[in-house]
Formats: sequence, C-alpha cells, structure tokens
Amino acid sequence: MARLASLALAHLLVRLRPLHRALRVASARRAAATERLIAAGAAGDAITPGHVTAVLDQLEDLVAHVAFSTGPAALGDDEVGIEADLRARGAAAGGRLPLDALASDLGLTPFELEALTLCAAPELDRDYELAFGFVLDAPRRRRPDVDLLAGLTAASLLERIARRAALAPHGALRRMGLIQLDPTEPAPGGFVLTPAASAYLLSGDGAPRDLFHDRDSVDLTAAVASPESVPDVDPHRFAQLIAALRRGDVAVVAAFTPRPGARRDIAVAIARALDRPLRRWSPDGDAVACASVLHAVLWLDVEGDVAEPIIERLASAAVPVVVTGAHPWRAPRLLEARGYAELAVIAPSHAARAAAWQHALPELAPGQARDLAARYRFAGREIRAAAAVARTSARLLTNGEIVTPARCVDDACATVARAGSPRHAAVITPRRDPGDLVLEPELRARVADIAAFARARARVDDAWGFAQRLTGGGGVKALFAGESGTGKTLAAEVVAGELGLAMLKVDLSQVTSKWVGETEKNLAAVFAEAEDCHAVLFFDEADALFGSRADIRHGSDRYANLEVSYLLQRFDDYAGVAILATNLRDKIDAAFTRRFHFVLAFPRPAENQRRQMWSRVFPPATPVSPDLDLAWLARLDLTGAGITAAAETASLLAMRDGAPSVTMAHLVRAIARQFQREARVLGPAQLAPHAHLLRDGA
Repeated sequence: MARLASLALAHLLVRLRPLHRALRVASARRAAATERLIAAGAAGDAITPGHVTAVLDQLEDLVAHVAFSTGPAALGDDEVGIEADLRARGAAAGGRLPLDALASDLGLTPFELEALTLCAAPELDRDYELAFGFVLDAPRRRRPDVDLLAGLTAASLLERIARRAALAPHGALRRMGLIQLDPTEPAPGGFVLTPAASAYLLSGDGAPRDLFHDRDSVDLTAAVASPESVPDVDPHRFAQLIAALRRGDVAVVAAFTPRPGARRDIAVAIARALDRPLRRWSPDGDAVACASVLHAVLWLDVEGDVAEPIIERLASAAVPVVVTGAHPWRAPRLLEARGYAELAVIAPSHAARAAAWQHALPELAPGQARDLAARYRFAGREIRAAAAVARTSARLLTNGEIVTPARCVDDACATVARAGSPRHAAVITPRRDPGDLVLEPELRARVADIAAFARARARVDDAWGFAQRLTGGGGVKALFAGESGTGKTLAAEVVAGELGLAMLKVDLSQVTSKWVGETEKNLAAVFAEAEDCHAVLFFDEADALFGSRADIRHGSDRYANLEVSYLLQRFDDYAGVAILATNLRDKIDAAFTRRFHFVLAFPRPAENQRRQMWSRVFPPATPVSPDLDLAWLARLDLTGAGITAAAETASLLAMRDGAPSVTMAHLVRAIARQFQREARVLGPAQLAPHAHLLRDGA
C-alpha cells in the first residue's frame, strides 16, 4: 500500500502541472489587470470613473463571447507518458490510481477531476493559498472558490456556466462528499477536500464506492421490478396514480404502513414507474431544489412532527413528492396547495406473496412458492432478502453438484425471520418432530391439523373470500389444556417444526407489570415481535394472562379487566399461529375460548403411551443396559416430562458412578427422586420387584 501511495502522490502532481501553468497565466492576467486599474486612476476601495472604464474594457471579451481563460488543462506529451507509466506501475502493484478510480467508479468528469486536483493543491503546499488569493484579488481568500474552479481553464462562457452548476450542492462532488465549503473562509467561501477525499487521493486506500456516496439517493437497481412485485398495493390503483402524476393532476402521493421495507418499496416503485431518480428528504441543504435539478422524486418518510418551514417548502415545490410513515400524517397546508392522493397499503394476499416469491426466485416450483407464501407473511424486501440468502447458501453448498437456491430457501427464510432479537420472549428452534409426540391417535391428528390449517389459512382467506367475513386478523389459534408435563409445549414445538417456523415462547415475568398500562405496552411488543419473527407464538401458563375478568370491587380490578380486554383485541388481530397452554382451562376467559380453532385436552399418558416414551427417551448415543424392565417402567404413573427428567437423572447417576451404561438400578433411584420432586410417594407395591435396587443403591 505504501507503493500505491507514492504512485497516487506522483499522479496528483502530474495532474497539477497544467493547472500550475494555468495559475501562472491567471496570475499574470490579474497583475496586468491591476496595473490597468491603477493607470486608470483606481484609488484603494474608492470607485473612480477611470476605474469603471477600465473594468468595462476588461469585460469586453465576456460580452463578445471571446475565450477569456487558458483553455482545458491538457497534459503535455511528456506528462502523458509519465501518467501511462504510473498507471502501469499501479496495476502491477494490484491497485488503481485514485483519480482514475474516481472517474471510473463514480463517473466523475474531467472537470470534476480538475477541481479535485486544484482543491488538493493546498494539501501539498500551503503556498498555493497565496496564489489563489492573488488570482482572486482577495487577500483573505485561501481556497479556490466557484469562480476560480469554474473559470481557470474554461474555454468559453458557456463552459464556465456549466462548471458552476457542477459545483452547486446538487453536483456530484458535493453530493458524494468529495469537496465542501470551508467554514473558516469569508462568505461565499472556498472549497476544500473532505477528510475522506484528502486521505484517499494521497493514499489510494479503500474503494470509491465505499468511501463516497450520495447519502440522499435511493438505489433503484436492487429493489422492486414493478408494482406487481410490491404485494402491499393494489396494482390498478397504483397505475391510476402514476398516470395522474404524469399528467400533473397529482403531485403528492402518501402511503402509511408500520413496515419500513414496504414504505421504501412503494417509494421506489413510484420513482421507477415515473422513470425518475428517488431522493430522500434531508435537513441539510435544499432537498427540494436538489430534487428539482436532478429531475427526481422526493421521498419524505415521516417519523414524528414535521416543522412548519418544511411543510411550507413542500407546499410551494413543483417536484413530485412521496410521503410515507408508520402512522398517517396529513398536513392541511400541503393538501391545500398541491394535488394529494393516498395509496392504500393493503395486507399482502396469498396470491401476491406467491407471485413475489416466484419473481424473486424463478427456480421455485409454483407449489413451493405457494407454500412459502402460506407459511411466511413476508412481502417485498423480506422476500428479496430471503432469495438473496438462499442464492448465497446455494453457492456455498456446491461441492461437485449443482445446489439450487430452492433447496436452501427454508433455511434462508428462517434467517430472515429471526432478523431481530425479541426482548419479551425466547426464540426456540424446533428440534422435535411428530415421531416424538406420543398421544392418542385422535389427539395427535388434531395437533397435526393445526399446522395443516395454518398452511391452508391464507388460501381460504384470500382465494375463497373468507377474509371478507372476518373481523380480526385471521390466523390459527389453539388452546392446550392439561397437567404439567403432558406434552403441551412439545406439541407446540412440533407444530412450529411442521411449519418450518421458530417458536416464540412468552416469558410472563417480562410481560406482566404492577404499573398501570405497562402490561399492555409489553403485550403490544410481544405481538409485534411475533409478527416480525413470523413465529408460532406460544403462551405457557396462559391463565395468568388470559384469565377471566372479575367483577369490579376495587380500582385495581378495573385496570386488570382493561389488560384482559386489550389482550382479547390484540389476540383477535394476530394473523399468525398462536398457542396457549394452561393447567387450568376453566380459568381462561370465555371470550378467548370462543376464538380458538382448537381446544385440545392433554391427559396424563396411559400405560401403552408411557411404554412408548420409555422406549425412545434415551438418545441413540446413550449406552443403556439391555435388561431394562419396560413393562414395569410403563406401569409407573409419570408424565412425559417426568419420564424425560427421570431418564436424565439416571444418566447423570451412571456417569457419576463411572458405570459403562444406564442400568435399572440407576433408573429406580432416578424415579424415586422424581416422585419426591413431584411430592409423591413411591410405595413398596409400586417398587416391586425392584425394591432391592433402591435399598442397595440409595
């Protein structure tokens, strides 16, 4: 890199040579002009008739459109050769000369490179400041200003005017953060390199696209291809508004949704349909003027109160404006002054999501696209992000065989869905499958129906029209009731696994609060987190939150009932899969019970089910003695959770004892401890015929 830095400096000095020659010519011209003014009777700051006559004589060339400058800063033949050699040495060093890289990557013009070089001169030697002050006839000026940069080598008045425009705030040099006005100079001020530009020109470290960019410009190339690929808007309404924007009947289009990605997609789709650039509103500079000069659409994403000067500026502007926000914002002054229309942001239909999936990943089979659309309520940016992750994963997995993104899309969806880190719930990645679910056949089938209903829900709502009959958000809700350890959490995990979704287990200690209104606030965050994660929402011990409303006898009863009422409304609006588990079904408010698609009772396992549980409770890697008495184990009244806990305790006992495997002796002692934990007594009749194992080992 040190070698590239020396080449960068050498190249900058070569490019400075013709500008140095131009400064000599400009300095001589300034000296001659000063002599003429003195000869005409100019006296200090006073303006004399002779002074005016001399000045008008100097302006004859301007009004006659005669070239008034030195012409383009062309390199001499020897300098062209030096530059070619520097480029060859730079390529051999594995890099590019900074000025060449800026021209290639940022599309800078020869004049813009010339302006950068002239602004860099004082960085090389401070004496250039004296030269600038003399040429500008402004002793206090130390930096090249618009007049000097635009006129030093301009061959005509037209070129000089065009160069001045290139140095305006909307010009590439200032928009991309290469030059800026020197705040220490008297108004209107000269230009200096930004610290990043100075460092890059002198070292060549970094890539121009990483170092310099137009922060207010929105990239349109990697976003939506058409309004049809934005599943949040009605394409017919969208087309109407675009036609109205082109005619001038509408100047401001508003769209409001809490999803930031959807807001951006809508703004991008409007700009692309109008074939214009898109620029964000920025408090720095005049965003309206910049958008107007660049023939761009101006995008204002409202996050809070908007100051009156901004509203007034938008009201008096002529550029098309897109207003978005998480919540509606309608300024009467803006609505009064300009043609205003709103684009309704609708919940993406299943068909629209499937089409967006198919557009983002053409490799998907139609059935796979429909299934993804049913399981994940992704839209717009999330779908494109999942497609990009799937393509990356496919490239990484290729090892002598062709791996398509379609094979990786489920894992990609899980990655995108877990973009955030929930604060009020634990994210559980399902590891259990239906084979781990030991239940009566009918109950097991009902659990499987939950996942099947969730897959079918979107199509039933959209294609068959049931969404028009619903007052809530739809989704699938289930209540699991039964004693602790009977498999409620396991069943919820199996449902999530069948859908390919994570499970969000709500931590009640993080949700409930003694402070008025705080519980509702936390509940809102829980549902928002579940929607963002596209997860199965699981409430354990749900009776603590979803309990029956009480008669109002104390002030606290009123607030408790408000919490339940809020929860009822939010639960009804939730469009995903929500599962509640409770040990006390009768404590659940009846208003919630009516909203469940499934109310499943989980009884304690029967003997045949316990035998199945014991036969598969140990992981394959666990060494287990072949003489386990499964018939005796199955007769003991334990739940699935109790069996798992006893098997784990037995394994720990075996490891402690240094035994080669888990034996019946370890199991008998572990079961005795499990009964103690459950505050139950393991009597002699239950222990027979293995009571001696407990006496010998306890």
